[in-house]
This record gives sequence, C-alpha cells and structure tokens, in this order.
Amino acid sequence: RIPQVISETLGFKAGDKVSYELKNGGMFIKKEKTTAQMFEEFYGKPFSEITLKDIGDTGEIEWGQDVGGEIL
Repeated sequence: RIPQVISETLGFKAGDKVSYELKNGGMFIKKEKTTAQMFEEFYGKPFSEITLKDIGDTGEIEWGQDVGGEIL
C-alpha cells in the first residue's frame, strides 16, 4: 500500500499499475504507462486519432532487431 499523501502527490489513482526498484537504500516507484499512452507519446496525438496511415501501409509495427527468445 502507498500512503495517500504520496499517491496524491504522484498522481496515482486506484487501479494504476506501478513498478518499483530498490536502489541505493531507497525505493523508487513509478506509474506504468498503458500501451495507448505509449502510442500517444510516440505519435504525438490521442490514441483514437492514430490511423493505419500513421503506423504504415502494412499495418505492422517495426520493433527492431530480435534480442532474445522471441517467437516468430
């Protein structure tokens, strides 16, 4: 549980997903972004306005080189 004063200061709401890291004797908490939020940041517009034209004519997104045990 996160104290109310901290969650309000950080803008956390009930149901938000967070991650934490223990480092240098402290705990660092951050709110995880949804997939829609990441798309909005990348394309610079609301998720509902992102079209296939923005993504590309194949409808697929290039994520870069494989780095591990991805299933093709």
